[in-house]
Amino acid sequence: GLFLPLTIYLQSVVGLSAFQAGLTFAPMSVTSMFVAPIAGRLTDRIGGKYILMAGLTLFGLGMAGIDLSARLDSNWATFLPWLLVAGFGMGCIFAPATTVAMRNIEPRMAGAASGVFNTTRQLGGAIGSSIVGAVLQNRLSAALKDQAVQRANELPAQLPPAVKQKIVGAFNSSTSGLEVGRGQTGAASGSVQLPANLPPALAHQVQQQVSAYFHDVFNNAYLVAMRPTLLISVAVVLVAAISCLGIQRRVVAAAAAERERERLVVAG
Repeated sequence: GLFLPLTIYLQSVVGLSAFQAGLTFAPMSVTSMFVAPIAGRLTDRIGGKYILMAGLTLFGLGMAGIDLSARLDSNWATFLPWLLVAGFGMGCIFAPATTVAMRNIEPRMAGAASGVFNTTRQLGGAIGSSIVGAVLQNRLSAALKDQAVQRANELPAQLPPAVKQKIVGAFNSSTSGLEVGRGQTGAASGSVQLPANLPPALAHQVQQQVSAYFHDVFNNAYLVAMRPTLLISVAVVLVAAISCLGIQRRVVAAAAAERERERLVVAG
């Protein structure tokens, strides 16, 4: 769910194409690809508890850094250091998590346990994306209204007060249906009815100013909405990292029980 707000931000606010937005995340994926085998070998040697904890922590810090460094004029270089941190953390998550989850499973139950583990992971991702999307939509709806009022002075002076009020009021109904794409403004700026007595040249200039107003409102509102949405998700990741402290007790108890069963078998 963490990548949903960032993908929309890169395409709708920064103005990247879908391909360019995907390339922006490439350093994180490449870093993860190189780190994962090393993390897997370390997990075999020392166990997955602290590696998983470190991975979740680094991933959360990397995503928090991306969130806090996001600006209207940001580019891929702005996020590169944080993407590398997040990628390093991601590489330390999947192999240790699988090892910890499957370590004490009896061989006859390994297939079923693996299926449950992967199903749970996929289900968690789907639910997380839905929750993040709902929170983002709720925050964006409120931010659009606030930004529309705050930036009302950017509207052309040639517009009558009633028209200005109608334009600002258009954002009050922006509760759903915001499309994702380059140049998204969050409202149909082209549908604004200008006064009929405006000369064509002036009408074109006014229309451009109105379009710029819609564009600025959406971009600033989205940035305002994205920050708390991502920080909530990061907080969940960091809580998951802290919860790794409880892994050792369960693993040690299970290992002790297994050793006791083996001792009884040998003694019998």
